[in-house]
Amino acid sequence: MRLLFLFIIFFNSFSSISQELSKNLYGFTKSYTLESLSKNQIYSLVKEWIGQNLEYPLDATKFDDDSKIIVERNFKMSPKLIQTAQNTTSNYKVSSSLNFFISENRLLLEMRLNDIYSFDGKKGEPKTNWEIISSQVDETFIRNLLTRGFMNVKQFSRYSIGKQGAEGDVMKKKAIKYVEKEIKKGVYIKRMIKVSEQLNNEIKEVFFSIEEKIGV
Repeated sequence: MRLLFLFIIFFNSFSSISQELSKNLYGFTKSYTLESLSKNQIYSLVKEWIGQNLEYPLDATKFDDDSKIIVERNFKMSPKLIQTAQNTTSNYKVSSSLNFFISENRLLLEMRLNDIYSFDGKKGEPKTNWEIISSQVDETFIRNLLTRGFMNVKQFSRYSIGKQGAEGDVMKKKAIKYVEKEIKKGVYIKRMIKVSEQLNNEIKEVFFSIEEKIGV
């Protein structure tokens, strides 16, 4: 019974500080009820946090009034170079926009992420790596990620553009062979899971730091 009681306390504590994933935002959000703080006090604390935690707070601030503040924040772990087992270099870069919505006794915090994955020097589409952000990196995601990257690389893509026949089939076979070999080795998925963990740990640190400042 005591163990159950301790677990409930731990779970409730964790729930009270955890931020909510939002695919629509492509990021995270959390709402705070701050009964002891007025709107002006919340605004002042947010400004203090920005000044203490961003290297160039004025440059980082993109919008600022008494009801809303928007700042841009880069990640310490970005850009992240990830080597495949077959010695192909990929790159994961991520930044964020922190949106503070301020009202009497309330603060709504949104962290909107902007990320991009590059494979062998060729950039992919931005905001197409939700599995990294949501800690859902698995074999299916890695297979899709590497296949997209392989097919997008300059030295290969010129053979496949508009090709629906034999040349296109050869390209697909090359991609499948490359990706399956990488999946079998298992190195890349472990490295990408670590990238996801590092990203999410830093996200938690940002939220915890803001919560500490506003006294949650």
